[in-house]
Amino acid sequence: MAREQLGICAEANLHGSYLLFNALEGHERVLRHKLARLPQLFDRLAEHFSEAMLTGVVAVGSTFWDLLYPDARPAGLTAFADHSTDDIDLAPVPLDILIQIRSDRQDVNVIASLQVQQLLQGHVELQEHLQGFRYLDGRNLSGFIDAPYCPKGRAKRQAALVDAAQQPVFAAGSYVYLQRLSFDAPAWQQLSLSEQEEIMGYDKVSGKRLADGLILPDSHLAVMQPDIESPMAVVQQNMPFCLLPQQGLIELSYAANPAALALQLANRLGQAQNNGYDLLLNYCRIELSAAFFAPSISFLELSALV
Repeated sequence: MAREQLGICAEANLHGSYLLFNALEGHERVLRHKLARLPQLFDRLAEHFSEAMLTGVVAVGSTFWDLLYPDARPAGLTAFADHSTDDIDLAPVPLDILIQIRSDRQDVNVIASLQVQQLLQGHVELQEHLQGFRYLDGRNLSGFIDAPYCPKGRAKRQAALVDAAQQPVFAAGSYVYLQRLSFDAPAWQQLSLSEQEEIMGYDKVSGKRLADGLILPDSHLAVMQPDIESPMAVVQQNMPFCLLPQQGLIELSYAANPAALALQLANRLGQAQNNGYDLLLNYCRIELSAAFFAPSISFLELSALV
């Protein structure tokens, strides 16, 4: 049975680090071996700093996948589509490797990041190092609970991990969308509570869905979860970031089916339903978008033998 990367379905942590790399040309064989060692690195640190609850995820960019793993490609893995409009720029960026590290100790995240950098040094170039944090009781900087519609418990695994019956080679892997959004806090704070709740579609304190008659068709909740009876099969691991004067949200979305990620994005842009784009985007600017696949640990280890 394929072993999934534990960070995909892990519970929320206090700190997140996101290392974005591009590979040096001709280093694919070495990188296959190096990436296969990362889950062991994370396990070793998680055992040593057991109270930190550290987990990690290794994901490979859609445009780099065929160079790194030419013998097999996940069905439906494509580059992040540039569906930018006059109002919204998705800012797609071709990135080769994403390493996500989360724990309850910032110093442990730093240790893990340094060890990842040391392991991959000479074979990749670091493009960005993003850092997120848990804000209050799991809220984003709008003050609202972040993604209260996200699957939980057993439903989380079903939504995030590829079924072995559908893709045996990529069982327990996950399709990944990464986006970084800056947030216009001053403009948001000038809105009244009722105006904010109309935009979000749920109660600011409890995170409960507003009554049907009060939910706008292009509210954030309506576009992210258009069908209450059949919730969107996407697991979101979002974390705020703040590097004054800039602040915003790192959105990391995992799905067993890439079509779920594409549909959710289309909904947010107003391209899949008879409504406008996500009203929350009036207060955000997308600065980076990229698509990846996070294979199982089993796949990483077997591929390193080639």
